[in-house]
Amino acid sequence: MPSRGQTSIWPRDGTYPTSQWVEGEVFSDTYAVPLLPDAPPGAYQVEIGWYLLRTMQRLPVLDASGQATDDKVLIAGLEVTSP
Repeated sequence: MPSRGQTSIWPRDGTYPTSQWVEGEVFSDTYAVPLLPDAPPGAYQVEIGWYLLRTMQRLPVLDASGQATDDKVLIAGLEVTSP
């Protein structure tokens, strides 16, 4: 499915850089992803990825054992309706 919207933002609006994260720490962050005006109604998924700022290379997503599984996390269940 083609992209219907995108946003790139630092954690907590740039107030909490990843260099300050502690291993095992859990926190929440809220993002608004504006949709393109021509996005049709229907089911969507959100793709989340992290990048190394110096190279803009996507970082691997690790499973509980530390093995790389992908370079993104997909979250399904977003329903877009007509206005």
